[in-house]
Amino acid sequence: MGDVGILHVDDEQGFAQLTAELLERKDDRFTVETATSAAEGLQYLDDTLPDCIVSDFEMPEMDGLEFLHAVREEHQTLPFILFTGRGSEAVASDAISAGATDYLQKQSGTEQYELLANRINNVVTQYRSEKQLQQTREEYAAVFENTRNGLLLVDVEEDGFRFRRCNSRVLEFTDLMESELIGKTPLEALGEKNSQKIAGAYRKCVITRETIEYTLTLDHPVGKVIHEVSTTPIISNGQVEQLVVAFTDITERHNREQELLEERAVIQQALDALEHPLFVLSTDGHIEHCNERAGELTGHTGQAAEGLPITDLFPEAEREAITDAVDRSLGPGRATVTADLLTNGGHRRTYEFSGRSLTDLDGNTAGVVMIGQRISDD
Repeated sequence: MGDVGILHVDDEQGFAQLTAELLERKDDRFTVETATSAAEGLQYLDDTLPDCIVSDFEMPEMDGLEFLHAVREEHQTLPFILFTGRGSEAVASDAISAGATDYLQKQSGTEQYELLANRINNVVTQYRSEKQLQQTREEYAAVFENTRNGLLLVDVEEDGFRFRRCNSRVLEFTDLMESELIGKTPLEALGEKNSQKIAGAYRKCVITRETIEYTLTLDHPVGKVIHEVSTTPIISNGQVEQLVVAFTDITERHNREQELLEERAVIQQALDALEHPLFVLSTDGHIEHCNERAGELTGHTGQAAEGLPITDLFPEAEREAITDAVDRSLGPGRATVTADLLTNGGHRRTYEFSGRSLTDLDGNTAGVVMIGQRISDD
């Protein structure tokens, strides 16, 4: 448990000092500070917060209950044990009602200090556990709320699922109000079509008892939204009791990717319309892409051509010249070379290839494009 700081408040200075000495003997983790009045105790609390307060009841000016009320105004959960010689049930009841953590009547003999030490240990252990739990909850809540993903906590019920908690990102992604989502089933919150997709994924997670990742397109008030989702089961006592669902809105990204695919398709059609062979090469001279005409001539099309050294498409005697042309294209940025392209039928066709360097968005050389112009039918 670690060191325990204790403030003992009692107007009888001799008794307060004796109690401090005996408590420290009972448990070497205890460090006991004493105060001879409630006012002095409150002044001590302004500078130092102990792990537990032990206070007498009958004290002049401000008794133990009044002291307790004053402490609770600033420290609502700090352990407070009323340790008094006045042991009526009324005092005990008043102390507990006022927020005392425990109540112990003074007795004769040293056994009372062992009992008091045990009570202190118990209340401090519970206090620290609850404090740690609260800190963990606050940290969890901060992460839950501030993550860039939408987060849902879903209860697994006997006949389905129910949304229990969400962060603000969920409401942002869906354009729903919290009252429209929390406490509702997927059907109640999102409609039949959406709920069928969602419940199907949730059931799969429950059955597999493992995290699953998937993409869903749902109809929300803002329109169709594409979600990239990860659903994780929370298992307690061998049963999947809850699901943690993390998701993000990838609609914009998906639309951009679709636009890029469409642009590439148009560009590919334009390249395939060329009557001349075209090769896109990496900086080390390997084929990254070729057009339809190049594939027809060489027999290497699509993925079969990717990664193939461009020199493999030419006679061995001309490969050095091809390599040189690629290197010159990467350097000054342009080069030409005349060479025989080996065709799919085992023939040669002479082309003048023009090479030009390609650059990325940062202006760095990314590769070479080579286009062949037919010279001879030999």
